[in-house]
Amino acid sequence: MFMRGAPRLFIAGLALAVFCLLPPEELSRGPSLCLWRHLFHIAACPACGSMRALAAFFHGRFGDAINFNRNVLITGPALVVLAVKDLLRAVSTLARSRFRTLGILE
Repeated sequence: MFMRGAPRLFIAGLALAVFCLLPPEELSRGPSLCLWRHLFHIAACPACGSMRALAAFFHGRFGDAINFNRNVLITGPALVVLAVKDLLRAVSTLARSRFRTLGILE
């Protein structure tokens, strides 16, 4: 159901790679992309700081991650679980198709 038509494994893997490669300081330098902040002129929405929090989380800086956004306690592990789940499903599908090609599974 999540992102039908787009390979979730690719998207989750790309997100993990970006968060592992870019430190949160790099994400802080860019412009604010918060739609809620720009539309409603509020100081911060519940998701503000999530990208910096995920970058800090995947760099092992858990204190900084929680300071950026506490939602990282759910979103960080959930992103990893989604990627691992999809990777296992892809490997399983590939193995089944390989076994069928070899005539082992019918």
